[in-house]
Amino acid sequence: MKSIVVFLLTLTLTLHARQAIIEAAQDVKYLSQKMANDYLLYFYNPRHFNYREPLQKSLRELESDLRTIASDTGNEDIRSVLDYLSYTKDEIADILKEKADKTRAEKMLDFSDTLQEGAGAILETLGVGNRNESYTLKYHIVRLSKLYLAIHLRFDETENTKAIYREMRLIDMMSQKSPSGFQTNWIDYKRLYQPSAWFLPHLVSLATEDLQKKAEQ
Repeated sequence: MKSIVVFLLTLTLTLHARQAIIEAAQDVKYLSQKMANDYLLYFYNPRHFNYREPLQKSLRELESDLRTIASDTGNEDIRSVLDYLSYTKDEIADILKEKADKTRAEKMLDFSDTLQEGAGAILETLGVGNRNESYTLKYHIVRLSKLYLAIHLRFDETENTKAIYREMRLIDMMSQKSPSGFQTNWIDYKRLYQPSAWFLPHLVSLATEDLQKKAEQ
């Protein structure tokens, strides 16, 4: 009986650790897009979009997520990815100490891809696929906003234009299984994100915030 209890306790702890890593990796994936999105807004107009403090808060969340993954995993593949993500986190921290400029904005976009790919690799190692849940939808919404800003601010316009249309098609499909409030708002806001539309970063930032709130309902 004692051995069974020990086994069940060990299994419970293992499952708890796995779930903690999954949630942390999912958050890293979301932050990969949010931080780049916020930095682009800050770079565009630091007085109007004062994202210095929110970016520092996101950095602290990223550090916490990486600590969680480090403390709860013994998987060598995940640890290898984690080393690279930790290095990227330190690079982002250095960028946030300096004045926002185009070169640093471009690096943030590169780091965004690194964090996204790293978090995706961790989730893949754990056998976790994409699910139609609010965190997934929020991730794609903020990624859409990031791509919109990158296009209008002249960062890799050709590739980002291809990517933004993929995101819009994906959100179209996801909206069909989402709360009706989200679907209605998405239909209203969708045209704002068109690459050919006027550059309206203030309206798009408000739309992005509203869509993310609707995705959580």
